[in-house]
Amino acid sequence: MSTATPQENEKPCRQCKQIKPLLAFSRLKGKADGYKEICDECQGFNQQERHRRVAAQRAMWLQGQEREDRRQMEWARRVALRQAQETRWQELENWYLQQPDRRCRACQQLLPASAFDSTSSANGFVLYTRCKACHALLLERRQVACCMCQKKTLRVDFISQLKGYALCGMGTSLSLCCKRCEASFLALPEPEQRVLIRSCCERTFPIGQVIYAEVDPETHEIRYVGRTSKPKRRHAQHLLEAASVTNGADSKVCHTRSSWIQTLAERGLKPCMRIIRSVEVSPYVAEWEQRYIWYGIQQGWNLLNCEAANEALVARIKNAHLDFLNAPFETLVQQNFFPAYGFAYFLRTWYESEYVS
Repeated sequence: MSTATPQENEKPCRQCKQIKPLLAFSRLKGKADGYKEICDECQGFNQQERHRRVAAQRAMWLQGQEREDRRQMEWARRVALRQAQETRWQELENWYLQQPDRRCRACQQLLPASAFDSTSSANGFVLYTRCKACHALLLERRQVACCMCQKKTLRVDFISQLKGYALCGMGTSLSLCCKRCEASFLALPEPEQRVLIRSCCERTFPIGQVIYAEVDPETHEIRYVGRTSKPKRRHAQHLLEAASVTNGADSKVCHTRSSWIQTLAERGLKPCMRIIRSVEVSPYVAEWEQRYIWYGIQQGWNLLNCEAANEALVARIKNAHLDFLNAPFETLVQQNFFPAYGFAYFLRTWYESEYVS
């Protein structure tokens, strides 16, 4: 605060307490000296502060409106989802009532359709070939052991990431260790971790992995690309899967592998399986499956794989100047075809050639 005595043509500002020339004040009628009590500089500061407060209040109001809009949209989405689920459940219930008794492929009992679980497909609903009891036993047998505690565990109870790398992707996953044993696994020296990872990879992808194609018997076009270690069984599964498709109330024509094979079967035909690559390093089979699908799309194959229905991906593939069958893995990562720290990246990093027998 200034303690000096104002001179002629000067006065103190009531806000900043500084003595300033009268020219620093705006005129105001009705005042003894004809000037405002607050200098122009302080007035400008006050005006900026008012604008800031108003802007902050408006921003808070807009945020509140956005939260309310999101809340309303989420509520509407949940209502629509619940209504869709109720409609689907009613359709499924009515569909079950129309299904004849069927024989379980495992226990061979003739049971009502309600004794079988079902799943949705592009063509409607499909009953499992095993009854609920036999299907539960199958799932129990498919449980795999944790590499640490050796206890058989549900797949959902295994870790899904390791050191930032994804342990699932490309339609498969690696059951390494259960969530309870994660800390114990991470405490192991890296060489021991690699041995366990290699063992689990070879359990998940046993020797004999191949990339196969399902070929149209008339046009000889490749229509589907897949991977397996048991080609004959996989081909039989495809034929059985198509034969078991039963249309629901709202079924519609859809270009899927099953509907294609079913259409062939109605004409007394069936696809041929062709082995297009034997994968030397078995854990890399999922990567090679993706490479061949991308290569096929690039070459104009009329594929029924889900990737071929992704218009954005198809455009990227066709615009990429890459040889997908020979491009280095790192190049495909740089081009964002394989995600960095995705499952393929994990296998390339932790299942190295020097550890492959």
